[in-house]
Amino acid sequence: MKKILIVTPKFPIPTTGACEQERLAGFLQLQRLGFEIRIISKFFTWQNREDIVNWGNERNITIDLLPYEFRRQWSLNPFHWDGAANEYGSVETRQLVEKTVDSFQPDLAWVDYTYLWPLYHLFKESDIPIVTRSINFEPTHFLQEDGVGLLNILKFPPKIISELLMIKKSNFIFAITPQEEALYKKLGAKHVSTLALRSLPLLLKAGRAIRESEVLHLFFMGASYNVHHNRQAAALIIKEVAPELEKRCPGKFFFHILGKKLPADLAALCYGNIKEEGFVADLNAFLEREVDIAVIPSIMGAGMQQKIFEPLVYGIPTVTSPRGLAGYLFKDGEHVLLAKTKSEFVEQILKLQDINLRRRLSENALRLSREIFSQERLDGIVRERLDSVLYDQ
Repeated sequence: MKKILIVTPKFPIPTTGACEQERLAGFLQLQRLGFEIRIISKFFTWQNREDIVNWGNERNITIDLLPYEFRRQWSLNPFHWDGAANEYGSVETRQLVEKTVDSFQPDLAWVDYTYLWPLYHLFKESDIPIVTRSINFEPTHFLQEDGVGLLNILKFPPKIISELLMIKKSNFIFAITPQEEALYKKLGAKHVSTLALRSLPLLLKAGRAIRESEVLHLFFMGASYNVHHNRQAAALIIKEVAPELEKRCPGKFFFHILGKKLPADLAALCYGNIKEEGFVADLNAFLEREVDIAVIPSIMGAGMQQKIFEPLVYGIPTVTSPRGLAGYLFKDGEHVLLAKTKSEFVEQILKLQDINLRRRLSENALRLSREIFSQERLDGIVRERLDSVLYDQ
């Protein structure tokens, strides 16, 4: 049995957001594919360490935990200016990785996220091949989320350096979208493939009943509105799209806004045909029973936004932004409806009063999702690429 050492950021328990769901599914996928895995992870003081260790013990997985240090020291070396990467340059982190490599003797290192490159030399010294899982192209994501201020412009080049170092040192890269796979190839990556969110096969539905309804129930969801792109998308719906639809077709469209920490200024506008739902404990039941249409604008942010693809794998007729598809082959009018502006979102939503269109979009989205997001397909991608790294070097 081949051994894989996984090095990952904050351990994904509690499993609240898309990133946590994706990584936890990834751990279990590697184990299911027949690898012996061991995990090195950071954790925050607010996390329950015992819960994490128990999760590992129940699955016969050893987990080594290190607290986040939030290293603030300034360095003249630009390689250390990326704060996310700098966290992994600490003596304690290096010592734990060295000790684990020596005792576990892994055949391969799987590293979640591109900014963990400061640890790569430890694997190189032991001739252990490195597979990097990228969840977004961090420099682009950083500027879109945090804004283009002077300080962030200064932080941008170190994040580019992080990506280039990761490309140089990785034996294989799993990009999260076709768009980002193409970008990594342009930057010089020779061995890279797209691996979609590994949590999606767990959500994929066999079918969906599309119902007749006098009032169509629409929803938007963001795991947290502390994330800038979620707030901007919610603002577009609450301030512009929902009021315009109410003006055009009074009483025909009702919006549900899901997710934690909706800002007070937006929550104050959730009345009439808009309801703030907050965190929904049983999201599966809510999406199965309560809603007819997903409206998920993608204004900014990199990577693969689960809030767009989750409705598609449920077979929920979806209106979203072209940029949010990130190269995945969902086509406007066939699998999904696409819009960029307020008026385009309104017009596309109005089309969905046609139940036959809703049914067609649902059936086509489910068919394509089964082709590209099935567990069999994602397992095959991982198995084939890891075999190439382990046996074709």
